[in-house]
Amino acid sequence: MNPIKKNRKFSFYLTALAFVCVGRVAHARSMPNIETLPSTHPTFSYDVMASSGTENNNTYNEVKLNLNWYVADWLNWRNGIFTRFGTNVQNVSGLDSALLATYEAENDSKTLGFRAFAGPGVRFASADNNAGTAEAGIIFKLAGLQLGGGAKYLSYFKTRKDTVGVALPKDETQYFIVLAGGGSF
Repeated sequence: MNPIKKNRKFSFYLTALAFVCVGRVAHARSMPNIETLPSTHPTFSYDVMASSGTENNNTYNEVKLNLNWYVADWLNWRNGIFTRFGTNVQNVSGLDSALLATYEAENDSKTLGFRAFAGPGVRFASADNNAGTAEAGIIFKLAGLQLGGGAKYLSYFKTRKDTVGVALPKDETQYFIVLAGGGSF
């Protein structure tokens, strides 16, 4: 199977799963006042993400440490420092910033649940790798451990080149996993 079609199929199934889960667990809920701090979770949390992608048939990996600020119960401003590395790929580091709409559902003891998120962002990166972004994903919670995944679309502002001078695509999609546990204050 063509790897691009396989990734699109995975992305479709991940998105469909998120919508099904949100639809089944959704309950009546009013949007909170933007000035109120969240009451269902801490105001700040952190998590670690790992993602993978390809540029001109060269695979790269990316690791990111995120700080999440829940401005409101349903709105997360996520900022993360990242580094990208791989074979025959230019190493890049920088800051990702995104404004994510979130929906959370959990049991009364807050030991089991999930969080779905989606929203736009921007990437400030070395080597002219600045980009506009859009990301979506879902994170499942079991006791103190949170594990999830999603997809991030990047549209670069400038034409980039690989290590041998070949132009890289203007747009790309990364698939990521999220691991968090006990990271809040």
